Amino acid sequence: MTLRKGIQKVKDILEGGKKCCEDVNFILTFPTGYGKTTLSLELANMISNSYTRNFARIIHVVPTRALAKDIEKRAKDEGLEYAVQYSFSPSEIKSPEFLAKFVITTYDSFLLNLYKASIGEPYRSHGHYDLPRFSIYTSLVHFDEFHLMNDDKSWTSLMTAVRHLSRMGVNMILSSATPSWKIEKELIRMMENREIKKLAIVNEFGQAVKKQNCELKDKDGDIAYYRCTVDSVEYETIEIKESLEVPEIDIKFIDGEVDKIIDKVKENQGKRILIVVNTVEHAIEIYEKLKEKLKGLSICLLHSRFKIKDREEIFNKIGDEWKCEKGKGERGCDVIVATQVIEVGVNLSAEVLITEQAPITSIVQRAGRLLRCDSEKDKRGELYIWKSDNTEPYNKHEVINTISKLEELLKNNKNVSLKLPYGNKNLIGYADIVDEVIKAPDVDVGLALELEDIAENIFSTKEDLDDLLDRYCNITRGSFIVNVATEIPKSEKDLIPLEGELVDKVVVKDINEKGEQCIKAYVEEFYLNKTTDTDKVKLKEMCIEIDTKDLRNLCKQYRKVYEDEDKETRYIIYALKADKEKYSQEIGLRI
Repeated sequence: MTLRKGIQKVKDILEGGKKCCEDVNFILTFPTGYGKTTLSLELANMISNSYTRNFARIIHVVPTRALAKDIEKRAKDEGLEYAVQYSFSPSEIKSPEFLAKFVITTYDSFLLNLYKASIGEPYRSHGHYDLPRFSIYTSLVHFDEFHLMNDDKSWTSLMTAVRHLSRMGVNMILSSATPSWKIEKELIRMMENREIKKLAIVNEFGQAVKKQNCELKDKDGDIAYYRCTVDSVEYETIEIKESLEVPEIDIKFIDGEVDKIIDKVKENQGKRILIVVNTVEHAIEIYEKLKEKLKGLSICLLHSRFKIKDREEIFNKIGDEWKCEKGKGERGCDVIVATQVIEVGVNLSAEVLITEQAPITSIVQRAGRLLRCDSEKDKRGELYIWKSDNTEPYNKHEVINTISKLEELLKNNKNVSLKLPYGNKNLIGYADIVDEVIKAPDVDVGLALELEDIAENIFSTKEDLDDLLDRYCNITRGSFIVNVATEIPKSEKDLIPLEGELVDKVVVKDINEKGEQCIKAYVEEFYLNKTTDTDKVKLKEMCIEIDTKDLRNLCKQYRKVYEDEDKETRYIIYALKADKEKYSQEIGLRI
């Protein structure tokens, strides 16, 4: 298989030493669909077949379980040995200590392990957290889609991790289709003691170093090398000219109410139509209106508040035609209404995309689902941006400035490519819009200092992280997630992930034997089998005293390890019980 030029260049640099591999860190700006996953698979295959002096494994870190599962499938198809680590990952391929040659994990699991969470040992203050930390320190870590760590808390956790790993001499790859220069500068500063190479796919030389402090060193055919600095930190930028065939996309705007979206669907009947909105409430509203007004079409709804098994069934229903797969060519769904769950790790190809207004980074990710198949490169796609009254959950100024900039360019007859960061001969790339619109998240200095102390102080333990989590709740997202279930779960596929602030609206409440209000919950009960001296585990329903209106209390109690009076039985919350009347397989959890 012929690799894309950017992927091959990274391999060539790493293999450049006498013994694989060169001690270098990378920042990669590759377009959506370019093959960042392919890079990790290639490197995993490389280290399985040769001796490496700087790292013993590849750890591929991604923002969602859906993307982790997609990479897992590709690794399996290519016959690679691999392991995974994320919430409820299958036990037969799980590696909580990150000891496998190729590990696929999420930012949640990776950062908690780095900061001594001792995943898999909830009852221990110390645990074996040094095992996964050893694995991390002896690995090449690929932080994929790092731009999605974009709230202040997750950005602080990532930046602190990058700085710590740089000090420890860990090799890293940071890749994204939509990084802003403001964010890249901060990453370069965090890696000041390392050799850094930034690779970008361009249409013309000079595009990736515009407005940056860079000096041309050399050119070699389709590759240009620049010596660059940020403050006192030196790094190298490598521009790679590569002609990429991408479909042209007509960008138009929709003003007004939801009914205008219905009209666009009517106009485009017969095509694969994907509608992406910013909230579950909007998705349900549009889905129900489409079902009411367009009874002859098959409409599918996809968002985060479905049981995992129901979401998988919906995705399986979508059909081969959407998935660029050879098969019967069945469409399954004429229209898909979805939220951000389809932005990363979901391989869908629409002919028409209708997206609610969002920051340019999100619009680019959504446009990555438009004419995605190789056979569709010569087609022309249609993208409609719905100018709703809503900017949540995004930064209001980033949303407004994105729309304003796109409207200005189109008004001046300047066509924009949402597939190529630096465009091509006919189209302006989206990189300049990203640089203009997207700001680097703020760093929480207090959180950063605490995380740094936990990572670097040999006397810090899991208890220090637990104390931090009691105050911050989590370190990888603005909101924390609680699993709920409508009945006793047979597996993790019966769980519904839900934002903590919404839990009080759906949980089942009761009165305990003390006459106090409690919340129904499904708990994992651990008790000692004295014959074998091992823990036995069973799942059961209990009523637990939790104030679900107090988010900090909810977060603390949800993570808590409970004990009975004789301390022989312990339990942790597996899921809170949700009102089954609020759930349906068609709509998901309605709030």
